Amino acid sequence: MSRPNKIGSAFCPQSPILDESPRTARTRSAPAKSVGLALSLLLGASACNSSPATQAPDMGVPPAPDMASGAILAVTCSDFNTGSLSTVGLGSRAVKKDIDSIDPLTVARGFGNMLYVIDQSAGVVRAYDARQDFKNPIEFPASKAVTIKGFEADPHDIYIDAPRQLAYVSLYGTPGTLPVNASRALGVIDLKNPDQGITNFVPLTAAAADADGNPEADRMEACGDKLYVVLLDQDRNNSYAPTGPGRLAVVNLTNPGTPSYIQLAGRNPSGLTILPGCTEAIVGSAADLFGGVQAGLGGIERVDLVGLKSMGLVVKDTDLGGNVGTLDAVDAGHVFVAVSVKTGTTYNNTIYSVDLATKQKSAALLGPMSFVPSIRLLGGSLVVLSAGTAGAGQLPVGLYVGPATGAALSAVPLDVGLPPQSVALVTP
Repeated sequence: MSRPNKIGSAFCPQSPILDESPRTARTRSAPAKSVGLALSLLLGASACNSSPATQAPDMGVPPAPDMASGAILAVTCSDFNTGSLSTVGLGSRAVKKDIDSIDPLTVARGFGNMLYVIDQSAGVVRAYDARQDFKNPIEFPASKAVTIKGFEADPHDIYIDAPRQLAYVSLYGTPGTLPVNASRALGVIDLKNPDQGITNFVPLTAAAADADGNPEADRMEACGDKLYVVLLDQDRNNSYAPTGPGRLAVVNLTNPGTPSYIQLAGRNPSGLTILPGCTEAIVGSAADLFGGVQAGLGGIERVDLVGLKSMGLVVKDTDLGGNVGTLDAVDAGHVFVAVSVKTGTTYNNTIYSVDLATKQKSAALLGPMSFVPSIRLLGGSLVVLSAGTAGAGQLPVGLYVGPATGAALSAVPLDVGLPPQSVALVTP
């Protein structure tokens, strides 16, 4: 099996100097103190308005309805040769295309008014302030000098602990390189001096069957004072085939020394959402999505975050009639999932709502599409990203936005320029 799809986030001065290739985009170097001061001021303001229990990334509980009027969807777009950043007004649906050139392989995360775009190729993070109209972003490394170079890191996600002025980054490790292992897969960046990059690591453990020693850290979600890190547990010496079901590492943000672990039931976890109250998570697992095989090894599972145990695959890929590409959920009765069905060399991805209590799948809400890199519940809306190249009978590439009620979405997308790959919610 080949590598999984990317799953699948505070500052100012200096404007970026862009080479002709966005893959080599860099920012003018600013003195470390000025960058750190800018971050400290912005994060300090954020911390005054939130606590670890309430400050959550944009995949958390949908905000109040009146938030949508000023909220912005920041979309990273790519055809895997070039990349760009576009924005969409969540209330107005007004699109601003190509406001910045970015790396073709990126992940976007939003925290308050701040947008973090992870450049996975070079191992850097670019931070934008929506209150400054996304102008003059600054960059800092998601790598550690000498130990893990930028091109070796392949960061997959970032979480901003604003009250403590720390950033956590999950490192997947670039294929063909060895520096990322279990003890170096979850890095910590001091946002008072971000130019230093990763200052220390939260040591993780590799799965017993994972001989390569790298847990393949991926998606992260925080709720309360806990940070949950998806571990794919793949064998990079065997085409990244899963060595067994994935895991969740549970990091206590108040004392992140020794994580706890939750053994999952599904292989190749491809989606994670934590329900309100921080007592339960919903995890989707792709299993052999690229092979298009449904053998009951993937699907949707419920996870008891208090008892630190999976409640098993409630709905399997054999029940869904396809593999789980990605998901998000309002609650256990309203899980929005992209189901991938392979026919020959063609993948058809369709969005459904699944009720885990009755194990029933709704009629199709949207689709089919060539590739769905992400489904997000943002600002009370259901946001679906359609990428790839649309084939015969497939919906166009673009951004689809509609109500998160289980009703069908409009089949007319918003044109955000290049195919959308990742999306985050920011609030100026």
